[in-house]
Amino acid sequence: MENKSQIELLAPAGNWEVLQAVAEAGADAVYAGGKRFNMRSLRPDMNFNQDELKSALDYLHDKGKRLYVTLNNLYFDEELDGLKEYISFLVGIGVDALIIQDLAPARICKQLGLNIPLHVSVQAGILNIPAVQNLEQDGLARVILSKNTSLDEIKAIKEASSIGIEYFAHGDLCISHTGQCYMSAFVSGESGNRGLCIKPCRWEYILHKGEQIIGKGHLLANKDLCLYPYLLELYKAGVSSFKIEGRMRSAEYLSHLVNIYRQALDRIIEDSDKYQVDPEGLKILEHRRIRDFCAGSLFGKPASDSIGASGEREPLFITRSMPIHKETAEDYQNYTLQPQGSIEEISVKIGQLDVLPALADSGVNTIVLGCEPMRYPQKSWDGAKINQALELGSTMGFKMVLESPRILNNSDVIDFKALLREIEQDAVHAVIANDLGAIEILKEMGYRIWGGYGLNVTNQLAAGFYALQGLERIAASQELPFAQLRNLGQSPCDIEITVQGPLCGIISDYCVIMGNHEAEESCRAFCTTGKYTLKDPNGEQYQVRADLKCRNYIYYPHELCLFPYLPWIDSTGLKHIRIDGQFYPASLLREVVEIYGEALEGLKQGYWDQESNYLRLLERFPEGLSSSPTFIKKDA
Repeated sequence: MENKSQIELLAPAGNWEVLQAVAEAGADAVYAGGKRFNMRSLRPDMNFNQDELKSALDYLHDKGKRLYVTLNNLYFDEELDGLKEYISFLVGIGVDALIIQDLAPARICKQLGLNIPLHVSVQAGILNIPAVQNLEQDGLARVILSKNTSLDEIKAIKEASSIGIEYFAHGDLCISHTGQCYMSAFVSGESGNRGLCIKPCRWEYILHKGEQIIGKGHLLANKDLCLYPYLLELYKAGVSSFKIEGRMRSAEYLSHLVNIYRQALDRIIEDSDKYQVDPEGLKILEHRRIRDFCAGSLFGKPASDSIGASGEREPLFITRSMPIHKETAEDYQNYTLQPQGSIEEISVKIGQLDVLPALADSGVNTIVLGCEPMRYPQKSWDGAKINQALELGSTMGFKMVLESPRILNNSDVIDFKALLREIEQDAVHAVIANDLGAIEILKEMGYRIWGGYGLNVTNQLAAGFYALQGLERIAASQELPFAQLRNLGQSPCDIEITVQGPLCGIISDYCVIMGNHEAEESCRAFCTTGKYTLKDPNGEQYQVRADLKCRNYIYYPHELCLFPYLPWIDSTGLKHIRIDGQFYPASLLREVVEIYGEALEGLKQGYWDQESNYLRLLERFPEGLSSSPTFIKKDA
């Protein structure tokens, strides 16, 4: 089944009619999902049962084409036995590859000795050279690069590795960095990383700076991706598989897309030097479009012309904004306890050097310094400030830990490495990695490694994968419900959970702040001062912060607070909890730490009488506290 052209056109199929249509229209390969374990499970009429998958495979193989099956969810421990059986079935019938986000399927294949190519899903958010090299070293066959990867970055990645490169050429675009959008889970308990996204990015918002209105509309609603005009550039950059998005789309819609892209790729194969974009093909695509088109991140950070703020071409709003539960005094519970005291350590993330003295003799064990170059309200940690903090923290008896940025593209990798070289390494206890690229960098530089919640670890097998990479401690995914957190506590490495702090739901290369200012000035003129919020129709306010590279971090309206549930968390056997106090002033952070410390001392002695402390937390955070999604509650 060799692809003689060395260019693959990869099309989606949600049912048998679509599969036949895209194959006949010229797709070299089809990707499809089963009835379980994939990202598109919302509609029962879509996806293939096992008999249908076997028939689809036979049909495609008879035509010299390939079938890739999507296993691109994150998985819970209770699903792993069924997943093992399903993977064994897929390998047994001869599926050509599996598309995975969670690294549990990779561990399953190794444990069971199953030989099948694994393609890393776009959901894994791979967009830098060391991350790709990490996957290549582990034997994965192909990476579907993040849609946030630029043309120059694709070229650099291809030049640095021999792994197969797949890239989306057409279809839906999310405003958030792939795999790092948790807003659906925070709002509703429905995880976008498990294929259940309610699409808060498609809602209407009003952008405020303080009380001033800056913009209105569907301010985060990306237009659709269309890279038809740039296929030759992608081919020359090293893309070998061009992917069309749309497993929920109709046969008629997808067949015309496949046909037009097929003709273009055939002309590239025939003679790339003489290739020119067919204006008629582009005209047909535009005429039959769903949303308007944009080029995504192919040529750099998206601007306001990539946003369909009017909403007039949105095909369907599957949800509307909803009231969000705000914790109240009634959420406090008393418990009859047996002595547990399994929680041994509190780590605290800080955002300013002057916070450290306030934490002296507070019971905190570990201090975390984030390496994200945030603009406001605190100043970023640079090498000199980090070295100051390391020296001061060490004299105060703290274990000093750094945390990698949540997003690392190729240029971010250069900056992160440079920062690490400025730092007194011997004073650093460990560095927290939020992606495979950071893990590879830290291994190379000889740091002890912990894992951040950006790794999206939701099961013991995935934790085991990272343990084999050398990680000693891993933060549980912030999307985990409590029942799954209990299971994860049995992992081969230590697990940490964040119990207090801001909840970052969306990270976007699009600057909604700049995109709604008329003046063509540097973003620095706007977002270094003042508080920006996106207000939804229910009046819920989502704060927007920006970093020095103009990325936006959009926060859930309420601060995470799992304080009333510490006895439950303690019962899981977890030893480590974190307070994310990077945006807290020193006095508030000290008080929060003392409240949690007092509660843990009580748990060690087998009692829970913390209602007054919980009421103090409610008073200190009048904008709201939330236990979502670990202990999610929904207001009517």
